[in-house]
Amino acid sequence: MDKAGIVGVGGMGGGVADRLLDQGWQVTLWNRSDAALERFRGRQGARIVATPAEAAGDGLVVSFVANDEALREVTLGETGILAGLTKGGTHVSMSSVSPDLMSDLAKAHRPDHNLVGAPVFGRPEAAAAGKLWIALSGDEKGRDAALALLEAVSQSIHLFGDAPETALKVKIAGNFVIASAIEALSEAFALLEGAGADPRTFHEMMSASIFGSVIHQNYGRIILDGAFQPPGFRLELGKKDVGLARDMAAESGVQMPFAEILWDRFSTSMEKGWGDDDWNAISRVTRGS
Repeated sequence: MDKAGIVGVGGMGGGVADRLLDQGWQVTLWNRSDAALERFRGRQGARIVATPAEAAGDGLVVSFVANDEALREVTLGETGILAGLTKGGTHVSMSSVSPDLMSDLAKAHRPDHNLVGAPVFGRPEAAAAGKLWIALSGDEKGRDAALALLEAVSQSIHLFGDAPETALKVKIAGNFVIASAIEALSEAFALLEGAGADPRTFHEMMSASIFGSVIHQNYGRIILDGAFQPPGFRLELGKKDVGLARDMAAESGVQMPFAEILWDRFSTSMEKGWGDDDWNAISRVTRGS
């Protein structure tokens, strides 16, 4: 029987856990709060433990946490992943975090352990259905160890080299594109509403033709319906990722004027208390609601 641990079983981590359990894996689960673990208690194949170290005991562990601070703590803490990961074991970081942190953690894992970056595109329901898109980077041994797990939860895996942090750079760029699409959709809907045209019919037309992507289809619907709860991806985390894009741009000497607009949208939304809403809720600022 395939075995893995998962550290962090909130929205996305919970979706990955659901998929692996449905596929017959034996999954050891840890989460900071007990609430997210309740639905896994008594489920066949699931084992709940008290520390990240215990979750890493089978030699293959996924981390799915909110930010740099959380990943550093669950990895390097006294009862963290590295305290329990077997020699030669593999840590699959699927969190959206900074490339600098991943580079530091890669050094901490060597030479006895493997670290791969495997951030995902898709929402919790896509994880549970095995329909994620994954950017993967890390040394070959770690990638090979993680492959069966990643294939179980994804519809495609794209390789970005041997450095674990490279996949995180791809994730940050990808989330910038998605956030930009949210803003563009919001502005287009506001434009049509102001001009007396039906934005829903416009959305149906675009979704069925030149913008027939899951982002434009699903996110446009969420914006028009105001369906910001429960969040598929919290607005607070969206702001964090736009901030990571700005940091990467500053380090690379790249101009990203649209990132500044997005930063303003997310900052204003946070000030209004929408941080726990879906990140599509930045559309409220653009549309004046």
